[in-house]
Amino acid sequence: MTITLRQLDYFVAVADAGSITAAAQHLYLSASAVSTTVTELESTLGVRLFTRHARGLSLTGEGRTVLGRARSLLREAEDLEHNATALGSAVSGTLTVGCYSTIAPLLLPRIIAEFAERFPDLTVRFAEGSRSELLEGFALGRFDLLVVYDYPFKDDLPDRGTLLPLGAFPPYVLLPDAHRLAGTGPVALADLAEDPLILFDLEPADQYFLSLFGAEGVEPDVRYRTGDFEVIRGLVARGLGYSLLTQRTLQPVSYEGISYVPAELACDHGPLNVVALVPSASRLTERAQAFVGAARDILADPVRYPNR
Repeated sequence: MTITLRQLDYFVAVADAGSITAAAQHLYLSASAVSTTVTELESTLGVRLFTRHARGLSLTGEGRTVLGRARSLLREAEDLEHNATALGSAVSGTLTVGCYSTIAPLLLPRIIAEFAERFPDLTVRFAEGSRSELLEGFALGRFDLLVVYDYPFKDDLPDRGTLLPLGAFPPYVLLPDAHRLAGTGPVALADLAEDPLILFDLEPADQYFLSLFGAEGVEPDVRYRTGDFEVIRGLVARGLGYSLLTQRTLQPVSYEGISYVPAELACDHGPLNVVALVPSASRLTERAQAFVGAARDILADPVRYPNR
């Protein structure tokens, strides 16, 4: 028996809705038709895709694995349809991107604005999140590609797909305007050991930034923790401590309009790489290729902070 796109479509709908009834309403079909189709798919694959319980359905381990592949196959079929009906035309269809939270505001608005002009038939959907949230969604096939940091102490990305380099950002320090080191050039972490640190802790960034202190033999005084990039800028601007970040903005000003001083680190820790994670480089769609190219152009020349 052969797997059909209809079976995969109904299976994904049930997985998203959490019940046969809700999926049937979404598909404008009878519950029995959806249930029969999903049962046929389970029979063809020889695995149970769902666990049935009083509140509805939940995916089995095998079901989670099949779901990611099913989404990919449905997107490939959609891409084939667009290419067949619009041979030689501009990039079209839908591209779903997952982006690490702190990279998103610096990258996505520019790309989406550019694509709206260059590719009017292309729809870009996106979601921001932590590394673990994005990787879970990627495994379930919710994204065509991810934009994430490739942390040196994490080696799991190659097991999940193909990595395509987009750019690299050296870490830097944020200082209050009135800080004694403002305007003195590159800053050594040892000179900040007694100052309160505002730690960016959206996982696994906290581990990364603390490793920089460890590399210089410095024990920081962690006073505040937050996973919000703008909260960090606001706290630093208010003079409540200093922080380390990698994402670089053109204007060192908080939401309140209070300025702070960004500065390069005296010790060269090397840049933190930004990569696109895709299921397979050999099957990269035209729209994904266009996104990767645009991202590389945007991230090619990060802002530098001389602190003079």
